[in-house]
Formats: sequence, structure tokens, C-alpha cells
Amino acid sequence: MSVIHRYLAASALIFFLFTTVCSAQQQKEQKPLTPDEVIAKQVENLIDRYNLDDFQAFQIDTLLQHFVPIYNEEIKKVKASGASQIDSYQRVMDIWGDFFDTQYQKIFTPEQWKQYMKSTAGREKKKRDKRLAKGKADAE
Repeated sequence: MSVIHRYLAASALIFFLFTTVCSAQQQKEQKPLTPDEVIAKQVENLIDRYNLDDFQAFQIDTLLQHFVPIYNEEIKKVKASGASQIDSYQRVMDIWGDFFDTQYQKIFTPEQWKQYMKSTAGREKKKRDKRLAKGKADAE
């Protein structure tokens, strides 16, 4: 498996799961999770970590069900373009990560958002924001 494929697999897992949601038992299974299973795990994780109510869980599930396939298509386009630079993939992942975080902030209560920003996902958001700001500055 090439470095880019390994990077993509790891980044996608980090992006959608934000934290480790697969138990040791699931890791032993050879069968990879389907996109729907990853989304379900992500929703379950967010419900558990941030005590989402039913409507918030519905909003997150709907958001992910609609936009994750679009995100996956964009990653496939980058791959099909023959891009070998990790930066090409990173840019797409950063843009989508920013989009999802913006949507989460609209769905979460202020207290939930504060808790989210203190988590690993919040640290990843801060790193992503720096990369996006640097990319904008470089473009200007």
C-alpha cells in the first residue's frame, strides 16, 4: 500500500471518527466498515461524548448521510487526477473538515461546542484552521 493510500485511510478514519470508536473486537474483524457504518459510529460517538438530544442526533446523521458521499467523490477525483502530493488530499480534507465543524457548531449548544473544542477534534480543528489560513495567505 502506498504512502498516500495509507495517509488517506488514516486521515479519513480520524476525520470521520474524531476519536477511536472501534473497539478491540471490531479491530480484529477483517471486514472494513461501510460508509454507513462509519457514519453510524460517528453519530453514536457524538451522542455519547456530547449528550446530544434526539433532534441534534438526527441533524448530524442527516448532515453526514448527505455530505460524506460528496466528500468521498471529491477524494476519488483527487486520486483519479493522479495527484501524488499529500497536500492535494490534505487541502480537500481540510476544506471538508472546516465545513463539518461549521455545521456542528450550528447544531451543538454553546456548552457542547466548548466541550468539542477541548477534545481531540478541537485540536484537529485548530491545526486545520492554521493550514487553511496559511493556504489563503500563500494564494494572495
